[in-house]
Amino acid sequence: MAEYSNTKVCIVFEPNGYAIWGKMQEVLNKMFKETGHKNVYMPILIPESLLKKEGELIQGFAPECAWVTTGSSSFLEEKLVVRPTSETLFSDYYSNKIKSYRNLPKLYNQCCNVIR
Repeated sequence: MAEYSNTKVCIVFEPNGYAIWGKMQEVLNKMFKETGHKNVYMPILIPESLLKKEGELIQGFAPECAWVTTGSSSFLEEKLVVRPTSETLFSDYYSNKIKSYRNLPKLYNQCCNVIR
């Protein structure tokens, strides 16, 4: 159903495995809809400055992070980390979107990849 690829930490989902994943999403999406949840997707790349805001949370997996430092042929102004977690993305998003209790509740679900 799945097999490790030649790219370290990456898995190939074969047709049967992907079909099971699709069925799981179908069932979960129905349940989410019934409870008023909506699906969202956050970026796969996180700026280093945003990840650092997580403080102690990142200490355990920081050595395992995959960093993007160049784009095309030039260095980026700020390193980007391939998403090891989504907490920092949601925290930043909520800080821009939620200004009062009137903006609540936010019932979100995210199915995504993380790389550690």
